[in-house]
Amino acid sequence: MKRHGSALDLDGGTRGALWRRVVELLEQHGAALADRPDAPLVPRRSNDAIAEEVARLDLSTPHDPFALLEDVVGALEDGVVHTDHPRYFGLFNSAPAALTVVADAIVSGFNAQLATRGHAPWPVAVEERLIAELGARFGWEPGAGRGAFTTGGGEANMTALACALFAAFPEVGERGVRAIPGDPRVYVSTEGHATVRRAARLAGLGDGAVRVVSSDAGQRMKSAALREAIADDRMNGALPFLVVATAGTTSSGAIDPLRELAAVAERERCWLHVDAAWGGLAALVPELRSAVDGIERADSITFDAHKVMSAPIGTGTFLTRREGILERVFGASTGYMPRDGSDDPYARSMQWSRRFLGLRLLLPLATLGWDGYATSLRRQVALAERLREGLRARRWRIVNETPLPIVCFVDGAEGRAARDNRFLDAVARRTIASSGGWISVPRFASGARALRACVNNHRTEAADIDRLLDALDRARAQARDA
Repeated sequence: MKRHGSALDLDGGTRGALWRRVVELLEQHGAALADRPDAPLVPRRSNDAIAEEVARLDLSTPHDPFALLEDVVGALEDGVVHTDHPRYFGLFNSAPAALTVVADAIVSGFNAQLATRGHAPWPVAVEERLIAELGARFGWEPGAGRGAFTTGGGEANMTALACALFAAFPEVGERGVRAIPGDPRVYVSTEGHATVRRAARLAGLGDGAVRVVSSDAGQRMKSAALREAIADDRMNGALPFLVVATAGTTSSGAIDPLRELAAVAERERCWLHVDAAWGGLAALVPELRSAVDGIERADSITFDAHKVMSAPIGTGTFLTRREGILERVFGASTGYMPRDGSDDPYARSMQWSRRFLGLRLLLPLATLGWDGYATSLRRQVALAERLREGLRARRWRIVNETPLPIVCFVDGAEGRAARDNRFLDAVARRTIASSGGWISVPRFASGARALRACVNNHRTEAADIDRLLDALDRARAQARDA
């Protein structure tokens, strides 16, 4: 039977030509970033100008799809910060590997629904295998790792809080937080991620449930301070239930003393969650594994493949070794789903309908293997060390200590300008404007600020590091003279 087709699908010839043009445009974009030293890192127009252009787009009149494609790609070229640029040294946004882009196209084409195993037995099996593989990388027994792919660290940290809450206070599932016989407490360091506090709000606990534990000079949570905080809370009638350790803080890459914190959490009968969204990369590189020693004792872990494994944004994971806890938190019985849904992904995740995120990881992993990823990450670590050495040689001062590829630094010269926040902002702004590299200026919990560069792109090369160093020197000289 001949099908008439739909205008939404276009005709076969048009689809084929569009696909070919998409590939050409993406290849041209990648080549421009790699081959043009002056390729801009940021939009050249203001946010208001861009918004006005979008507002003028006529959505009532049909457009030629080829012309529209050219317009969209052109708008993206000048309408985003290019996190895929080899000199993007900003937040943990890695350039997507080629096979992950291919994976996204395949997944969108098939549009598999991963709510139930019956609808997508192969994708579900793949994701379960990948979750188990990641758990093994963090030191759990083979097959002990359970969990789900997430939209990112925020969802994973929220899931961790929910699991810890249900484990500590079983009646919460039926009666909500009013079933908790006191004030619950969550512990996180001064440099822990803001999504922990957000998770407490969403769970109905509020900001007051989160106790911030002091950090040492290296921005690592103090285990002694954690013990004291828990003892103080218990003495005042509060109910400690969750310790959130950080492996790779956002600002400086600090790694909390995981083994010490695990001992405290076990003794105090608290769930230990490790936010290793980015710093978990140490578990994938054998010579860095000792940096996250103790992570295998965690009850749950946040890990983002889009930060570590060159996957598109939105490829996070939540991992746990606590069997059955996800089903207790997310399990549901309805007339329109299988009667026993405990074997289905919708019973183990905040998401219900869900796309096949795991293919973004499967294709490059099956092609390169774990050793291939270790080689890529090892190279990023080496480039960060090249940056540290170059900065010291040029009289910049390194102010963070971490084995991870993130470098925080200030002007090594003494005097007001070296400590002036306006000076740091000016150096960052001038460095970005010259296409020397995209860097940020974080503020630590102590109030101090620094310039920050993170090597997080598998396409970054030594020449990019050297260009950043030159740009920083020029920007420093200009900022001093301003």
